[in-house]
Amino acid sequence: MRLNKPLAALTLATICTALTGCMVGPSIRAPKTTMPAHWAKSAQFHPTTTAAATMPAPISKVTSAPAHLAQWWTNFHDPELTLLINRAARGNLTLQEATQQIIESREIRDAASANLGPFVTGVGSYQHSGNFRHSGSNLYQAGFDATWELDFFGQVRRGIQADNANYRAAIENQRGVWLTLLSELADDYMTLRGVQRQIAVTVANLKTQRHTVVILQQQIGGGMGTSLALANASAQLATTESQLPELRIQEKQLFYALSILIGQPPQALEKQLSVPRPIPAIPPVVPIGLPSKLLLRRPDVRQAEEQYAAATANVGVAEGNLFPQFTMNGNLGFAASDAAKWFDASSLTYGIGPNVSWSILNWGQVQSNIHLQKAIRIQAFLNYRQTVLQALDDVNSALAAYTREQQHEKLLVEAVAQNQKAVNYSTQLYANGLTDFLNVLSAQEALFTSQDALVQSQSAVCTDLVALYKALGGGWESVGSAVQKPAR
Repeated sequence: MRLNKPLAALTLATICTALTGCMVGPSIRAPKTTMPAHWAKSAQFHPTTTAAATMPAPISKVTSAPAHLAQWWTNFHDPELTLLINRAARGNLTLQEATQQIIESREIRDAASANLGPFVTGVGSYQHSGNFRHSGSNLYQAGFDATWELDFFGQVRRGIQADNANYRAAIENQRGVWLTLLSELADDYMTLRGVQRQIAVTVANLKTQRHTVVILQQQIGGGMGTSLALANASAQLATTESQLPELRIQEKQLFYALSILIGQPPQALEKQLSVPRPIPAIPPVVPIGLPSKLLLRRPDVRQAEEQYAAATANVGVAEGNLFPQFTMNGNLGFAASDAAKWFDASSLTYGIGPNVSWSILNWGQVQSNIHLQKAIRIQAFLNYRQTVLQALDDVNSALAAYTREQQHEKLLVEAVAQNQKAVNYSTQLYANGLTDFLNVLSAQEALFTSQDALVQSQSAVCTDLVALYKALGGGWESVGSAVQKPAR
């Protein structure tokens, strides 16, 4: 019989593959990525105006020295923050779910690994047979049946590689969940301390503004003040007071959010966190390392790489269906019609032999599945590249925000100092009858506005640094795992 060309080529490939012991499908290699030598220059501040050229240098210096990010939150030297993070590691429900996904992936991998070895089944039976004319006979059987799929072409091994990569991807997913949890918790905590500071600034200004209203009321009673000045002062007091309810609501919401992050009911942390604490101080130096290290630290990049490895292995699994499947079957046992002779040597039975199966008529379906897996592999590669680009963008954006917000903060410090002088001068001039009271009110309003903006900026500097730490991929080392990462 003459074979057609495709079938002949496939038969030849089958023989060659079986003889050489090679595995079907492309080899698994880490995707090549070219990383920039330095972070983008646009992340640094460059003055564009004469006024901007005099802007102060950042409070905290960012360097390219090797980054030590395993417990970056300790750089804020805030015991309360560290305590919350420790509680989140034990109690956060999303993190626990991600840990269970690791266990699930591990068991899938281990179950697939078992396919490399033989399957042995113990069997035993008793059968009585006969008819109306004969009393019948007995048959006693006991033994073992074994089946072993011979993985000549590596299809089973490719499947194990895919499961192993999915297992490692689940580990990276857990690390990514922990990284997000860290940054969200730290961000909410910084914001909370900022809101509490805003409340304190608002209350202090309300005290001053109430005192001003009382003085004006007394002056009007003595025939010295004006109703216009009193109306303006009262309006300013009401405007400032109207900001308190919104700040109180925001404070409550942050209590609730932080409680949920540690896996507790919304009110769990309200009593503990209701005592105001200062906005954490930023470290004087922040080493961030070089872009090339980002591929080793970012869990999302590492997860995308493992997903690409799994997709590559699945191409081999699909191509394995082009080749015949070889199975070795065997049995060993005893069979006898007399129970007393069941385990005699004469009752020993055995059998062994190979089995070959080769699906030929479903060629189109197999080819379609191969094309499908190749398309999935290309998607995984593109996703990896996009994840790397996003990681670079995250760091550059966070670095730019952190640098510029510090300069914003320092300018606001100067603005608060000058506005305080304006309040002092205008108050003194008004007391001596040398200026209108509206100038005093204007100076007070400007002072309060700049003080509030300064507090928000101080909080933003902290949250920008948290975003930078997250973008660098730091902190996942601290979560730990009940399972170890296997070698590829």
